[in-house]
Amino acid sequence: MNFFRSIKIRVWALFEIVVITMLTFTYIFLIAMFPNFYEWMKTYEISEALVEIRSNWYNDGIAEIINNQAAEKKMYIEIYFPQNGASFSVDRINAGLPLGSLTKNLGYEVAKSEKGIVYKRLRDERLDNTALMMGSYIGKDQHNPEAYIFICNFIQPIGTTVAIFVRQFFFVGIIMMILTIFMSALFSYKISDPIIRINKSAKELPQGKFNADIEKYDYAEIKQLARTLTSASKEIAKSDDLRRELMANISHDLRTPLTMIKAYAEMIRDLSGDNPEKRERHLKVIIDETDRLSSLVTDILDLSKLQAGVTEMHLETFNFTSRLSGVISRFDIMNESDGIIIDLQAENDIMITADITKLEQVIYNLINNAVTYTGDDNTVIVRLVRKDGGIVRFEVEDHGDGISAENLPYIWDRYYKVSERNKTHKRAKMGSGIGLSIVKSVLEQHSFAYGADSSEGKGSTFWFEAPEYSEKPPEQAKPAHSKRFTTDKSKKQS
Repeated sequence: MNFFRSIKIRVWALFEIVVITMLTFTYIFLIAMFPNFYEWMKTYEISEALVEIRSNWYNDGIAEIINNQAAEKKMYIEIYFPQNGASFSVDRINAGLPLGSLTKNLGYEVAKSEKGIVYKRLRDERLDNTALMMGSYIGKDQHNPEAYIFICNFIQPIGTTVAIFVRQFFFVGIIMMILTIFMSALFSYKISDPIIRINKSAKELPQGKFNADIEKYDYAEIKQLARTLTSASKEIAKSDDLRRELMANISHDLRTPLTMIKAYAEMIRDLSGDNPEKRERHLKVIIDETDRLSSLVTDILDLSKLQAGVTEMHLETFNFTSRLSGVISRFDIMNESDGIIIDLQAENDIMITADITKLEQVIYNLINNAVTYTGDDNTVIVRLVRKDGGIVRFEVEDHGDGISAENLPYIWDRYYKVSERNKTHKRAKMGSGIGLSIVKSVLEQHSFAYGADSSEGKGSTFWFEAPEYSEKPPEQAKPAHSKRFTTDKSKKQS
């Protein structure tokens, strides 16, 4: 059954059906329709001559026109004048006419006809032909007498001609069928072969062969299909590489804290069990590494839920300024040994409508990212300002190495990580490397505009914009300008 579903077989069969249909139609035309068509053509020629003569009847050159029509179309033309019984005729078919009483009787029929035209189909036993005759009243005026025109032509016997055509058609048909078999096979191959090769390339995708370039073809549709498949294979290859890289990174991130937890647990068991100070220090390492594992797993789960679209939005109207201050305060509990400064520059009582929990996650990830990549000045600037048109803009600025123009469009991509050889971005030790993907997903879920501006050697600014809520609650915002310190410069981008 699959054999008959093959595009090659179907194209070949289609060509054969078309040729057979054309041959059948031609055969039917020769046998059944050709005699009728031949008679119709003869009738049309007579009608055409009649119109030409009638339209020029009162012109001086009418005699020449009559002669020319009779000669060109090989017919008999007679002009009959009933007042004196005279007639004028031109015979180009050797009909042995004038027709005498026939033309007179036909004239009577023309006179009685409402249209002034009579058509006759007569059998001439003498010549074994069928005669086609058309009669028409021409008219009269003060210079010309009443007149009738009669035009006659013969339908030659075409049975022998048709028989010859049929015999020739039989042999021609056989030759055409043979040629069609080979030509249709060639055409079907030309059409189906590109699709077969594209299909072969597509079958290699599940085997991990993503980078095989699909050949270019002449057919526009197939060329478009090839381009689409090539693009898809490159995207799949990219996603596969990023997935592999993420899994490697996550595996490393999981293995490191687990190794440390095990090592310090063994140290507590073997060395520091009786020493409270050492035991406390070792337990703190275990707790920190456990928190690190928990953060990693949470990031992965959050990203998976966001990208799968299974999380629900819980929109509330809240004081963004106050909430921002609260998020920044989370960095206060960290160790101050690195002296990172978080400079908050926010306008008072900015109200927006959003999912508080998710937006706080966005803010935290952006600030943590800036803390990770801050420059020598150890300063991160956080801004919250009003713009024209009822828009609120949130910005996080660092003065680190910045991001190259080549890498900047891809920093939001799932699993994307800038090459470590390009020190624009280095993977964070204390995170999963998917924090910006979470930011992107949350902001798109809110339909908030977002972006990043960066220059190599000058730092980066991450931002998003949201509509401001018009009504303000009576509560007062926290101070609009403050400096806060983070503790752990080793904490990396999540």
